[in-house]
Amino acid sequence: MTCKTVNPKTFYWFEGVTRTEVIRSLSDTRPSPLWNQPTRRTLVVAAIITIIALALLIFVVDTKLRSYLEVILLVASLVFYTNLRKGVRHISDAPNELLDERQIAIRDAAYTVAYRWLACLSVIYFFAGISIANAKTTTLFQVPTGLILSYVMCMAALPVMVVAWNLPSEPTDAPHESSS
Repeated sequence: MTCKTVNPKTFYWFEGVTRTEVIRSLSDTRPSPLWNQPTRRTLVVAAIITIIALALLIFVVDTKLRSYLEVILLVASLVFYTNLRKGVRHISDAPNELLDERQIAIRDAAYTVAYRWLACLSVIYFFAGISIANAKTTTLFQVPTGLILSYVMCMAALPVMVVAWNLPSEPTDAPHESSS
């Protein structure tokens, strides 16, 4: 009988997490404001506003100003995204082998909701891209990068935003149980 040893630094490419990162996050017992539902919901709203602002940069005419704003808003959306991932203890991104059945159910339900939202938003982004291309008599490949970056951040962040919005606050007096 052979025992499979697992490298603790295993990187899950599809999920974008390491084994150590998920286990450390799930077993952390230190209190964090990110594990509070109102804080997470505030981060979700801030992330949504940032993603929308990134898309609305199509209306900024000055290319230099637009590029600076794109960088600032992209960095802000990445900060909100990483804090949301920490706030849900990487449940939305962890592979099945690192989660218990309850966490898997939460994650899978969030992905269902997120992909329904993404399907609707994809139509909006598509028509926005077509409208810009027609208005500027350009091709879709010349759509302003703010719109593309907004869509990419939307794709990446929607599942974690759904988990963050729906997950209740963690009790502050009892340590979190690890699923490993």
